[in-house]
Amino acid sequence: MVVTSFLQQFLLLILIIDPIGSIPLFLSTTATFDANTRKKVIWRAMLVAGIVLMIFVVFGKILLEFFGITPSAFYISGGIIFFTIAFEMIQSKPRSRNPPESSIDPQDAMMVAIFPLATPLIAGPGMITTIMLQVSTDNFGAMGYTSLILALTLCLVIEFIALRCGTLILRIIGTTGMFVLEKIMGLILAGMSVQLILNGLSKAGLVHLAN
Repeated sequence: MVVTSFLQQFLLLILIIDPIGSIPLFLSTTATFDANTRKKVIWRAMLVAGIVLMIFVVFGKILLEFFGITPSAFYISGGIIFFTIAFEMIQSKPRSRNPPESSIDPQDAMMVAIFPLATPLIAGPGMITTIMLQVSTDNFGAMGYTSLILALTLCLVIEFIALRCGTLILRIIGTTGMFVLEKIMGLILAGMSVQLILNGLSKAGLVHLAN
């Protein structure tokens, strides 16, 4: 049960964070940086993103209860958000989290690590929504938090590796390969988003899902 929960959480998180799709955005944003500066930027971006996401892991459920948002409502809203992300991935349209194309002074590297890399590139609305969605589930206890933290940590490690080896990965799979992977991940995410909406409607008592 714990393994299944971990795998489900990891799959959803890795689809949203989209390490492969982050590579060209990262490379274009840090194009004027030398290798050493780029490495420092990655570390700073991952640290800031990790802190932001962990805040929502710890306080996400409290925020939902404070604003009176029911799990069913968040399931439906989360499903809609995920479907829009999936649709953009399938259509290969520029993501809303894309940084603007501009020349960036290397002296501003640490600020670039915070914005737009840490947020919204890594810790964007999709990742925050995913975490809030997980903590809003019924009977989300210590084991749920443990598996969520492990899944999130693994996703951040994969994201770090993808950014660190971005140039090599891009050279190996090429632009066409990245488009294909993006579309496959979009299709999977689209199916999961529709299922989330159905689960939300079921929790609200509006539809009955057959076993």
